[in-house]
Amino acid sequence: MPLNLPDLSAPAESEVSVRHKLPVDATRLSEALKYQVHVAIDYCHTLQPDDVLWIEVFGDVTVEGREQVEVKDYSGDLTDNHENLWKTLKNWLNDGFPHQDYASLVLLTTQGFGARASIQNWEDLDLDQRLAALEKIHQDAEKKYADRSASRNGDSADVSESKAKERKGKQEHIPEVLKFQRLVMAPGMREALKQVLAKVKLITDQPDLLGLIDQYKRRYLRAVLSHRQDEFLDDLFGFMTNAMKITQGWSFTSAQFSSKIAELTKRYMVGNIRFPRIDASKVGLEAQEIGLRERLYVRKLEEIGADNSIIGQATVDRLSAEKYIVELYKDGAISSEDVEEYSSNHLRLHCSSRLAMIGRIGPVLNHSERQTDSRTFYHKTCAQPVVGFGSYDFTPVAFRNGIYHMLADRDAVGSLADFQWRLWE
Repeated sequence: MPLNLPDLSAPAESEVSVRHKLPVDATRLSEALKYQVHVAIDYCHTLQPDDVLWIEVFGDVTVEGREQVEVKDYSGDLTDNHENLWKTLKNWLNDGFPHQDYASLVLLTTQGFGARASIQNWEDLDLDQRLAALEKIHQDAEKKYADRSASRNGDSADVSESKAKERKGKQEHIPEVLKFQRLVMAPGMREALKQVLAKVKLITDQPDLLGLIDQYKRRYLRAVLSHRQDEFLDDLFGFMTNAMKITQGWSFTSAQFSSKIAELTKRYMVGNIRFPRIDASKVGLEAQEIGLRERLYVRKLEEIGADNSIIGQATVDRLSAEKYIVELYKDGAISSEDVEEYSSNHLRLHCSSRLAMIGRIGPVLNHSERQTDSRTFYHKTCAQPVVGFGSYDFTPVAFRNGIYHMLADRDAVGSLADFQWRLWE
């Protein structure tokens, strides 16, 4: 069975303090959060030794003391009056948000700037120019709203009383983005706004989720086998969305993330010497469904009086070896000749060991006693230290023992390649 080893290199969860959550917290992993988590993975690669990254605690993605990132997967353009910009600014000005704690406030969005957006050269603007640009946008929005309201009112003499009331009601409706602008540009907010604007970065034209994943593979997974890259990311995503993390403080230290990346890289890297993994529970279930009695390796076990538990374990080992071999071939690190050579060496060792045992026990035992000695020989053989396969640093017992049963399943009676467990001719 696979071992569950503790992660000794990563700090305990208790070492990372859990902060009070802001009103914008979320606890349900949704489609939007998948994008957010993949952005967080990118940012984890930038963590310095003492950094801590949080998800959905202080905002979307936060590197404590350094950067707070709002992640938006939007369609359409980022225009001067898009709520994505103004709602984000409003959130950063929220009384409960400690914008003073961060060197950068980042709006990261899949949107590109609109062709006529006055903020498209945002990074080139100084603080006064940024403030002036937002003031102009707000003034234009107020004028447009006032003009539209006046137009809707029209000449009240030409409309019925009910129509006039209807138009008055429409006039009182204020667009949501204008509400955000009024909050952000309010006189009482001016000093806080200046502090925020000096830190704001707009990162636009980001890829969608599939594009983000593809970009990550190109940037970080070139050393990973191409057909293993999705498995690498699945394992990494599972680490990032662990239920205990989400419910007890969704945070990652630099050491925790680095330890996980090292583990996955060792598992999936090209030229990796780590043996592939299989799902042992699935193999066990599959073994129970196989018709056994007609298989040659089973008849050879029955011949020495093996019970159902021995035969069942032998079947699990045989299936495991077959599945391991498939995975080894996928990695392209070994060939069928390598497997055949490993099997042939074990066949020769086994046959020599068996003949030595037959010569040692002599002809005086009855059949029942020979069966007992044969079962003892079987168990000792399966318990022998495993000879390593190729250059892999670890070769599972199930693989080696499964090779035994694959050899026993070959019909080679009367030849030197006949693999037997019985200690008689």
